[in-house]
Amino acid sequence: MADNGAIIGEDIHGKVQRGREIVSELSAILKELPDSSIGELFAAGLGDDLLKAILDPSTVKDYPRYAEFFFQNKARSTILAGIRHAITINYSLKGNKDGKERFVSPDIHQWFEDGIILLEGKERFTGFITLYRNKELKVAIANRDIKKGDELGPESLKFIKIEEANEYVKTIKPEQISDLDRPVRELKNLISEDEGDESKYQELLENYPWAFGAEYRKIQRHEYLDDENIPDFTGVRVRDGARDIFELKPPTMKIFAKNGNFTSEFHKAWDQAERYLDFVHRNEDYLRKEKGRIFDNPKCYLILGWNLSEEELKKVRIKERRNPTLTLITYNDLIAFMESTISLLQRIIPQTPVS
Repeated sequence: MADNGAIIGEDIHGKVQRGREIVSELSAILKELPDSSIGELFAAGLGDDLLKAILDPSTVKDYPRYAEFFFQNKARSTILAGIRHAITINYSLKGNKDGKERFVSPDIHQWFEDGIILLEGKERFTGFITLYRNKELKVAIANRDIKKGDELGPESLKFIKIEEANEYVKTIKPEQISDLDRPVRELKNLISEDEGDESKYQELLENYPWAFGAEYRKIQRHEYLDDENIPDFTGVRVRDGARDIFELKPPTMKIFAKNGNFTSEFHKAWDQAERYLDFVHRNEDYLRKEKGRIFDNPKCYLILGWNLSEEELKKVRIKERRNPTLTLITYNDLIAFMESTISLLQRIIPQTPVS
């Protein structure tokens, strides 16, 4: 009678051999599949299934400590570490620009069918987010206050052409370049002092137009569209010279009443912003010929609100979706936007992406 150990050994050896054959066959299939089809293969969670087959993380609860979990599965853990190392080294490509080494890596977030999101930074699979689309490279900046645990989406980011941002840097006053963080400090000071004079906030944005996404070469205050329509600002876009509209209220203005509904002040501000948009749409030719002001697919940014709750923000975003050309920016969003813009400028002033 055959020894049970020998039988088990033969069975394991057979599985190892069969596994090698299957992996070899799968490798051949993966190589042959076009890029447009390989996602279909992994769409059903094949990647997760393969990794869990090597080592299932849900079994960690069966061990007294993490170290014991990895020790008892030493070979499996080492294989996973090797896969991770191979991915990190082989698919984060090293480049050099202006004598500085940087890495370009793919990102897990892919929102555009006709483009790819990449990461670029000093370390592999980290850094700032870029979008390569239509043969152009754009850099992302946060246009919303993204809290820890929030799901990142395309609406959370704004993508700026790196060439435009580089050209825009040349328009910034030298004394402002030496202290890029100043507008954020000044804005935070105004908010902390409960400043209710909206002209103070208007002056700040007028003095530092570059802090608002590096896509406006000029922000002009109190532009008369006519005697009844005088928005706080219009911003001249870098990319085409056309204008967007900005309406600003101080962060001290309440936008929610105690019952959770929008206040009358908020409705008034929202209606005012919609009126400006309606006016420029209806009078586009007049504004171009008589005022020399170009409004081509304009957006209106309504700046108001501070430290809103999650529930309040949901109500704001619902109202926002009813008019895609009108965006509400809270002062938390504005600070995040400015800090992200400043971070971008600090990176591109000495260097440019290598993607």
